[in-house]
Amino acid sequence: MDIDVRRQLEAIPGPAGNVVKTPHPVGSTVALRSIRGFADRAAAVSFAVAGTVLQDDGDLTVVMTRPGSGRASRAGSRTGPRGRNVVAIGWDGSYDLAEWEGHTVVRAHPHGRCWSVWRWHDGENWIGDWYGNLESPWRRSAVGYDTQDWALDVVAQGTPGADDWTIGFKDEDELDWYVEQGTFSAECAAYFRSVGEELAEIMRRGEGLAAADWSRWAPTRDDVSVPLPEAWQALPV
Repeated sequence: MDIDVRRQLEAIPGPAGNVVKTPHPVGSTVALRSIRGFADRAAAVSFAVAGTVLQDDGDLTVVMTRPGSGRASRAGSRTGPRGRNVVAIGWDGSYDLAEWEGHTVVRAHPHGRCWSVWRWHDGENWIGDWYGNLESPWRRSAVGYDTQDWALDVVAQGTPGADDWTIGFKDEDELDWYVEQGTFSAECAAYFRSVGEELAEIMRRGEGLAAADWSRWAPTRDDVSVPLPEAWQALPV
């Protein structure tokens, strides 16, 4: 694929503005935001979740979200597969505010790659589920990191390299629904699936973040839930 076409498919909607180049300090509170384009309004935050920076350097960005941390999603009548999605056309710009539930999640993003890998920690151990979130390469913002979620995900269970290690895909029907709604083109969806196959093969071989030492990112008893930063909705002009 032509590199310019690939960059276009990977681009985060809306203006880039003043891209933040300085890494966010370890321990700082940030918002990880998915930016969505809309036919009847300017690009806007589609989903945001608060977290704490564990690493931000030339190789990786790692963000931890504790239960009770702030999150926001577009408000409105939900539809689509499993009734999880808000139709983009006619969205009034409001948000449902809530808190992150379940176990602590740690998201690790290799710089420049079209995914982050998520793992959950129950307070004692990492649980066996792995999640490869397909998305635009993260871009630092004034309040954290911006991306665009691509709906399709790679899921794995077990121990990398062991007999119980299984790899699959999740929300393929949701990606099809986004194409039907005109949110993504068929060309975009085909590219997203090719990226998913790339990540699945890396994980299948037990390489990349599947081979990383996650103990350095394990939550501690001193870690706390955090709210969304102020101005989490603001996008660069």
